[in-house]
Amino acid sequence: MTEDCRDRDGCVDDERLEWLALDARNDGTGETVHWRGGPRIQTAYPWLAIAVIVAAGVLGAAALSIVSPLALVWLPIVALPAAWAFLRVSRTEYVITSRRIAIRRGVLGVSVDVVGLERVQNTTVTQHPIGRAIGYGTVAIEAASGATFAFRTVEKPTAVRERLESRRARTRPDEAPGTVAEWEAILDEVRRWRRAVERPA
Repeated sequence: MTEDCRDRDGCVDDERLEWLALDARNDGTGETVHWRGGPRIQTAYPWLAIAVIVAAGVLGAAALSIVSPLALVWLPIVALPAAWAFLRVSRTEYVITSRRIAIRRGVLGVSVDVVGLERVQNTTVTQHPIGRAIGYGTVAIEAASGATFAFRTVEKPTAVRERLESRRARTRPDEAPGTVAEWEAILDEVRRWRRAVERPA
């Protein structure tokens, strides 16, 4: 569920993000996606296993007349937690752009959390023994506001953190907003006003 995008700057947005509006400028300073991913779908497997075991138990009990055949009406209810876990994982997406990180989650509704890279203060990777052996973990991101964001159970979390840190290093908090062309236009306007003020009466 992870996509790395590549172009002149290491990344290209092959597929538009419907849930995140990117700043598309034509002067080469537009926002680009540098990593997209989501939780491992395997994290929903335990719920699926539980649903299969319970369903098999109910079917076996009904076949042996231990319970009434009416107990079979509970099978869809038994499957609900597994279906919910699958949808929750499949509808969660993490994004690193050239300017910010974003997290989309939600099954019935949609929740989007966004923080600018210049606001990111610290990042850490957490992997339990199974995650370390299989190659997944969680990247925790601490923002200047004190809020914490997390890319949970992603593939190759160390590589994801390195990509995030690489993008963060290119974003300086003291960098002036706007493009060079915009600042040159402002400077021209200031010069024009100065000439008008200094012109003898």
